Amino acid sequence: MQNVQPGGTQTSLTNYFEQVDSAALHDCDRERIHLTNATQGSGTLIVVDPGTSRIVAASASAPGFLGIPMASLLDCKLEGVDTDLAEQVAGAHDDTQILHEVLDCTFTFNGMSHDTVTHLHDGRRIIEFIPNLSPSPGEARKNMRICSKACARILHAASFAEALQIAVEAVRDITGFARAKIYRFLPDWSGEVIAESRSSALPSYLGLCFPAGDIPRQVRHIMSIIPYRAIGSCSDDTVPIEQRADLSGPLDLTWSVLRSVSRMHTAYLRNIGVKSAFSTSLMYDGKLWGLIAAHDVDEGILPFDCWSLVQEIGTAVMLRNAQQQRTDIADMISRLRQVENGFAAALRKDGDVESVLSKLMPVLREFLGADGFAFQFGSNLHVTGQTPPADFIRELITWAVRKGESSDQYQTIALHEDWTPAKEHVETACGVLIQPIVVHRVCQLIWFRGPITRTVNWAGRPEDKEKPRALGPRASFDKWVQQHEDQSAPWREVELQSAREIFQEFLDIMAAQLLLKEENATLRQFAATAAHDLRAPLVGLNLALDWMSEDGFSAESIRETHALAQRSSKRMQDLTEGLLELVVLENQTQSFDPVGMEKLIEDITHLLSAQIRETKAQIIVDEIPVLAGTQRLLLRLFLNLISNAIKYRSSDRKPRIKISARNQQNGFVEIAVADNGVGIPSKYAERIFQPLQRLHSKDEVEGAGLGLAICQRIVSAHGGTLRLDTDYTGGACFLLRLPTHQG
Repeated sequence: MQNVQPGGTQTSLTNYFEQVDSAALHDCDRERIHLTNATQGSGTLIVVDPGTSRIVAASASAPGFLGIPMASLLDCKLEGVDTDLAEQVAGAHDDTQILHEVLDCTFTFNGMSHDTVTHLHDGRRIIEFIPNLSPSPGEARKNMRICSKACARILHAASFAEALQIAVEAVRDITGFARAKIYRFLPDWSGEVIAESRSSALPSYLGLCFPAGDIPRQVRHIMSIIPYRAIGSCSDDTVPIEQRADLSGPLDLTWSVLRSVSRMHTAYLRNIGVKSAFSTSLMYDGKLWGLIAAHDVDEGILPFDCWSLVQEIGTAVMLRNAQQQRTDIADMISRLRQVENGFAAALRKDGDVESVLSKLMPVLREFLGADGFAFQFGSNLHVTGQTPPADFIRELITWAVRKGESSDQYQTIALHEDWTPAKEHVETACGVLIQPIVVHRVCQLIWFRGPITRTVNWAGRPEDKEKPRALGPRASFDKWVQQHEDQSAPWREVELQSAREIFQEFLDIMAAQLLLKEENATLRQFAATAAHDLRAPLVGLNLALDWMSEDGFSAESIRETHALAQRSSKRMQDLTEGLLELVVLENQTQSFDPVGMEKLIEDITHLLSAQIRETKAQIIVDEIPVLAGTQRLLLRLFLNLISNAIKYRSSDRKPRIKISARNQQNGFVEIAVADNGVGIPSKYAERIFQPLQRLHSKDEVEGAGLGLAICQRIVSAHGGTLRLDTDYTGGACFLLRLPTHQG
């Protein structure tokens, strides 16, 4: 029998501990269960160096099992133990993709037959001898028939619930254990028993929930690596492993089938009246979905030939789950297409994209059973139903993007537990599903759900999630009913998949129409403004040319009109360069590096040294965290803001510019750039960021009216925001929200 590990290569639980932040682990999560240097008392283990065939380690039970003293055992080759065993091990696969391989040779000890199981890990060949309480070929064939029939029935079951019940009944038949159950993990890693078959020897846990801490994080991780785990006894009868003095490094038992059991877990099993157990992982879409657990009231390890049979039943369950998901998603997508066709027809008939969008929004909200829905396209945000404020939604999107989920979407039933600012909007944004879709540009679909009253039947009172769990298992598993209103209804798998598929083609049409409408409006406004602003320098140039022509291009005439022509030419140059920069910023992808404010200000004071000396300006910079961005763009950003502060200074005082960090959270910092100049009336807070918009004439203050528009484009390119602080008095204050370097 051969089992291939999903992913292709064997990994160690050590990798998990190297990658996870230990500060985030509770006491139970820190236990290195793969480095116990001990086995369960029900079997025997030896470790062989594949290169020399020499035995380098063995469990303390090996001398009695093999009839060789430990000192001699650790000083001989495998051939000296058993020639048949040595030949079969020599012919065993060295491919690390092979999980466990059962050899043909069997051993008898104390009147009990033992199967020989081997695997290669960390450059060592581990051989384990596992008791087989029912080694007869007839018993094995009977279990294979049970497994085969169950798998067929599972795949053809009328419902997923029926398939689950078939599975647990078959597992009980194969194992002979008192109880078999299927346990499904929930998004917060708590779990619920969703199917069960049992005898009267053990109580029912069907429909009960268990807190996440009952299966620690490192245990869940090892379950995603190794598909099964057998525990022959909960009495803590562990057997130490002895190894040669020259064996370097700890013995990694990640893949050992006889690895000793944590005393935390054996105590937990004793508390629920269990003396032996077996479990197999249920994996769906590469992730741990749940497990099949079998418990018994008698001691005894399950025969190894049954392990793969239970695993095959688990595989059939997950295939049936995938089948059910595909059916549900197909039904949902079929409904989507019908709705899509209706709106496509409405768009052809109406022609007004905004009108069709207003009808589409409530449909998208209701389709996923949400209380509110938002659609962000570019800088435009459309909402329907019960939603939080627009500013909060934009901050939420930025936070979710920065969070960097491994999935293409972000979903939660308790946003306030992930993100502190959401605590103020629990009623409208308790549950959130964010789905980005690329249609001409990235747009965001956001569904919101408010909290609901939920009744949870716990197996015993769950531990306080906010406190590290005490090192000791729970003792009470009596039903405990909890009602709470701090979570939304969960997002079902079919809803998550539908969000990915939703109206892809139709949204492409909608987005194209919105983009065209937006760009046409912007182009009309921009063209009109640019034409107006370019007319003045063109008039100046024409006047200069006319005067020179009238005066016969005399040297004196050219000298008199030169200044006018030069000013007009400079004005046109500033406008065209600014317009070109806006276009480049709009279409160029930027790469981010660590950028320190100290170096930026040093470069800016050098570039503005003449203006600073002339106006005796003072620039004060508080401590600012290192930013994540493009050096040249951030330089241009702060250069524009500081030069504006000097340019629009008050006539009765020296310019004073202060740059300070106000608050920092979720990977962003808010920076205030405040001055003591003439200030900006709050009614112009939006207008000042529009291209070619000026509050002062070009005769009063030089400039093309593009500086703040360029600043806003730079900030947007960094995923941040820029706005005028309308509450600030005594000058102007700009508030920038920029990403910080997370190194």
